[in-house]
Amino acid sequence: MAERGNRLLSGLDRLWFSGAGAALRSAAHQTADLVAPTWCVGCRASGTDLCGDCHHDLRLLMRRPFRAEGGAQALPVLEADRTGVDVLPVISAARYRTLVADVVVAFKDHERVRLSRVLAPALAGAVCAAAGAVLPRPEALLIWPPASPRARLRRGRSPLQELLGEAETGQVLPAGITPAGHLLRHTGSVLEALPGRSGQKGRSKVLRRKAMSQFGLAPGSQPRLQGADVLLVDDVLTTGATLHGLYGLLAAAGAAVHGAAVLAAAPQAEPIWGVTSAQRRIEDRDFRNRR
Repeated sequence: MAERGNRLLSGLDRLWFSGAGAALRSAAHQTADLVAPTWCVGCRASGTDLCGDCHHDLRLLMRRPFRAEGGAQALPVLEADRTGVDVLPVISAARYRTLVADVVVAFKDHERVRLSRVLAPALAGAVCAAAGAVLPRPEALLIWPPASPRARLRRGRSPLQELLGEAETGQVLPAGITPAGHLLRHTGSVLEALPGRSGQKGRSKVLRRKAMSQFGLAPGSQPRLQGADVLLVDDVLTTGATLHGLYGLLAAAGAAVHGAAVLAAAPQAEPIWGVTSAQRRIEDRDFRNRR
């Protein structure tokens, strides 16, 4: 039953990402714009996904990647001694709140695909910063968590892969970094995509960690991973459970995972220091505009 469902899901994926599927989605978006005109995610101005002022503010909020592993309790421990504990280093492009959170959610869950033009460079900036900070040499594989059957059915797309694809096409990823998300697969059954099954959001920490066991190696990927340097990438860092699951799987396959880059870090996964007065002013103003 599960195998038949997975074959059906694979066929739907091919149809959705085909030329005909892309044309159908484009026509649907144009029709939706006529029925419900586009408005700015930040200030609700009509006629655009992100107005000029909000675009400027978002770029300011995402221009300084920072170390964000301090509050992510589920990240893997790399070393521990009497002086302290070292966990997997994570570089984030921004803090997941106010305008940044609104834009990320709109891109991921509300089909605002054109927002990739501002999010892809920010994610690439975090990857560049992480590569320079943690990699022992320029050459490394860039690996991200495979989407679950539920996420693929719900969204019909892979937002994180879209951002990385745009960054690669725009040649803003570091030289020597090779995207290699195809080396992993999600082992969950298509039955998990049925209504009533919960996703990552709203799960307890225990359930999040348990879900990470659903990652597996794609057929034939073991030789490619053996001895390879790896940099992980994800969209939002919360507890770090997803990165922990990827780290365990890849380390067991013989890869050396040196760190991770994320688009945004949730408040509990970021240091309270390092927020500039300009950043705080933008976020405070953004909050007041939403009240």
